[in-house]
Amino acid sequence: MRGIEGALHVLERVREGRFAAEALREAGAEMSAGDLSLASSLVYIVLRREEMWRRIAGGFLKKSPGGGRPGRGTPRPAPDALGNLPTPVADCLLLGTAGLLELRHFAGGVLVNGLLEHLKGAGHKRFVPLANAVLHGVGERGAARVEAFRRSSSLEERALWAGVPVWSLPAWTKSWKRPELSEIFELMRIPPASSLRVSPGRRDALVALLGREGMEAEPSDLSDALRLPGTVLPSSVPGFDRGWCTVQTEGSILAASLVERFWRDGAVLDMCSGRGVKAGQILQALPEGRLECWELSRGRHASAAREMRRLGLEGRAELRCGNALELEPQAAPSVVLLDAPCSGSGTWNRKPESKWKLDWQRFDRLVATQKSLLDRALALCAPNGIIIYVTCSLLRQENENVVAEVLAGRPGCVEVPAPWPEAGPFRRGRPWGTYVWPASPWLDGFYCAIIMKRAEA
Repeated sequence: MRGIEGALHVLERVREGRFAAEALREAGAEMSAGDLSLASSLVYIVLRREEMWRRIAGGFLKKSPGGGRPGRGTPRPAPDALGNLPTPVADCLLLGTAGLLELRHFAGGVLVNGLLEHLKGAGHKRFVPLANAVLHGVGERGAARVEAFRRSSSLEERALWAGVPVWSLPAWTKSWKRPELSEIFELMRIPPASSLRVSPGRRDALVALLGREGMEAEPSDLSDALRLPGTVLPSSVPGFDRGWCTVQTEGSILAASLVERFWRDGAVLDMCSGRGVKAGQILQALPEGRLECWELSRGRHASAAREMRRLGLEGRAELRCGNALELEPQAAPSVVLLDAPCSGSGTWNRKPESKWKLDWQRFDRLVATQKSLLDRALALCAPNGIIIYVTCSLLRQENENVVAEVLAGRPGCVEVPAPWPEAGPFRRGRPWGTYVWPASPWLDGFYCAIIMKRAEA
């Protein structure tokens, strides 16, 4: 499978609900390293700003495309004019538009020819003249359109340039003032890179191993982490299979480190534990701690069990698969980590496919779930215990609003300040919690509120 064909295959899997990284790993088994790199680049540049590419490509289509040539001008079609085309044809135009305007080290002519040949082979020969004309127009005038989006005073066009879904703009404008939004949108254009959480006692050996394998790494602002210059598949990192390191963003490391900071004794409950990445960090930091992990998804629950084995922590945590609104802890936890399901708006640059699966209905359901989970966490926590509420979202509706509504009925609960400065990427919530902005390639955006449940609450 070649790179262009592989990218189209992965986009098709993403349309079916798969994660791009998983689909790329599977497709990579049939591709050379160079083709896999090209496929990965194409997939992610499409997904990070898909609405903008749709808007640009659609501008070179007639209002009712049916296989003919588009007009020479740039009419103002419906925002998703590509929706009138068969999905494989639309994906070819998206891939071509994004590749022509963003790839720096791949010949545009080769990309266009590869896409046209794919359309012929896939039974869409009648759309080849249209695709050729659209991509020719994109190559000639598309860069000017991108620049117009970047310089626009329209918040919608700035959102398109940043890769922020237009549907979500009302939530953003209710969360931040215009100058802050402009800064966030700029930060969302920073290419993400991977960071490594280093297992205790393995730092020197890991640095030496990475050096021998020719992999560059630099110290992180966090003492137990290293930074890589780009993104990596976890299994490709030297030392990963031995449990010497874990691919984990610095934001995730910061959030999980709060458990170590506030734990004194007693049980810890990781209420939505996912694939067990934070659980592994907590267990390594608290060798005498008792950890119980709850996860609704059977697939993520199985991944957490594999993570414990990889890190040599098997048997250290009680891993339970079930609904966090129904499970009962074995002992009242003194610390509850609630990394709640959310829009993921702080991670949209790193996991771009997730934002295109959302709309207002799904968003409202997420907010309702967050409120239920936080209320449940407060009910389960032992008196004088700590609840750490975390989302990887930068939207008030999922953060301060949730905390405020839940705590309104619990006057005995008080906020504990986060142990971070109110400077750099750290921003105080209004009035609850602290935001961390995605201010570097290794740091995704997230929110955290630390709540103490007093004995009388």
